[in-house]
Amino acid sequence: MSELGDFIKHYMFGHQAPSQFMNGLKSEIKDSLEVDADTVVDSIKKEAKEIEKQNESSIVDAPSHGHLELCSSVMSAYNNLLPEIGDKDKTVEFISKAMMKGVNNLSMRTSLSLMLDACKNNPDRLRDIFSWLMKQYGATFGWTAEHTESDEEDSFAIEIEKCYYFNFFSSHDVAFLTPILCQLDSIWFEMVDPKKHGFTFDKSRYQTQGYGAPKCVFPIVVKKKDAQ
Repeated sequence: MSELGDFIKHYMFGHQAPSQFMNGLKSEIKDSLEVDADTVVDSIKKEAKEIEKQNESSIVDAPSHGHLELCSSVMSAYNNLLPEIGDKDKTVEFISKAMMKGVNNLSMRTSLSLMLDACKNNPDRLRDIFSWLMKQYGATFGWTAEHTESDEEDSFAIEIEKCYYFNFFSSHDVAFLTPILCQLDSIWFEMVDPKKHGFTFDKSRYQTQGYGAPKCVFPIVVKKKDAQ
């Protein structure tokens, strides 16, 4: 059972995400660049495998193997596309758009919708599910679940002190690539409907290491009925 769980985690983080990213990347290259998309994507995949091999020491569990594959794909995409695009910021923007195009699909949105619906008007289940999700990220993510309550609101926040993505890119002096993955948070928190689900994602308190914060904070707020 443990081996099956490890396989699922590796598949989720390591095969599915990079595969979706590559699909988005190929589509974006075909639409926007005057190069052969298949040739460029093949080069990106080849270099990504080399980056993975050079960083095997960062693999400590099944999820971290998956995290390495995804980060290697992003880093390789940057290395290969920068000479074609010719500008650092435009290259990051291009890869960011490709990542969203690949990952923000019907399957992803349906899964998130079901998860959010399961938490409807149930703060305890909300905390349990989000804590369980964070555990799936494995040992290379260090996090805590913070719960605060006042007369106006019941707040729950996942706070991440250690992030594999940020640490990996920082170790290669390309920390500016981290937001390419941070942006994926928006897929789920933009799906939160306060009227439907009974809670909200407080964007004003949201922060990530990729955008320069000392830690990542994902704040979810349940308003008290008498304060609504």
